[in-house]
Amino acid sequence: MRKLITLLLAILFGFWLATTGILHGTIVGDWLETIVNIVPSPNEWPNFSTVTDKSLDISDSSDQLSTIEKSDQSASSYQSESSEVDYQIVEERIFILLNDLREEQGLNSLKKNNILKKAADLRAQETEVSFSHTRPNGKNPFTIFEENGLAYPYRVVGENLGMATYYLDEKEMAELLFNGWVESEGHYENMIRPDYEEIGIGVHYDGEFLYATQMFGTPM
Repeated sequence: MRKLITLLLAILFGFWLATTGILHGTIVGDWLETIVNIVPSPNEWPNFSTVTDKSLDISDSSDQLSTIEKSDQSASSYQSESSEVDYQIVEERIFILLNDLREEQGLNSLKKNNILKKAADLRAQETEVSFSHTRPNGKNPFTIFEENGLAYPYRVVGENLGMATYYLDEKEMAELLFNGWVESEGHYENMIRPDYEEIGIGVHYDGEFLYATQMFGTPM
C-alpha cells in the first residue's frame, strides 16, 4: 500500500513539474512534457474509468409502460456540440464490433432498427443529465417507447450505457467504449444475448464527455 501511494505521488509530482515548465529545456523536462501530451491528465482518470465503473446494463421483458415527459435538451445545443464529433463513425464502429462479437459466439447478427436508433439517441442525450438507467424524469428507461413517434411493441428490450472523456478520434473512442462493455459482465451478457434481433446505437457529446447508448430489442 505504501509503495502504491508513493508511486501515485511521484506521478502527480511529475505532472506538476511538466505543467509548470520548471524543467523546460532540460532532458528530464522534455521527457515529462512528452508523457503529459500522451497520457490523460489525472483529473481525466476518473471520467475515463466510468466506461466500466459507473455504466450499468439493464433488460426488460415487461409490457408495462408509463406516461413520460420529453427531454428538455435543446435542439440547437445538441446540433452545435455534435458538429465537433462525427457520430456516424462512432456508431458504425460500435455496430461492427458488436456483430463481430456475436458472430464469434455463433449468434445471429443484429439488424439496425430506426425506432431503436431514435430511442438510443434520446437516451444518450438524457445521460448527460442523469448517467443512470433512471431517466431524468425519474422513470425507467423503457418508458422511452411511449415518446411520440417512438412506439416499439417488444418481446424483450435491453440497454447498455457508456461514457468517457473525449480525447481520441471517433473510431478509437468507439473501441474504447465497446471494450469497456466487453470487460463488464452485465454489459457483455447484454451484447451476446441470443434472443435479441435488433439494435439502435446513439451517441452524444457535451463538449467534454462522449456518451453512448446501445438499445437492444426484439419486436412483438
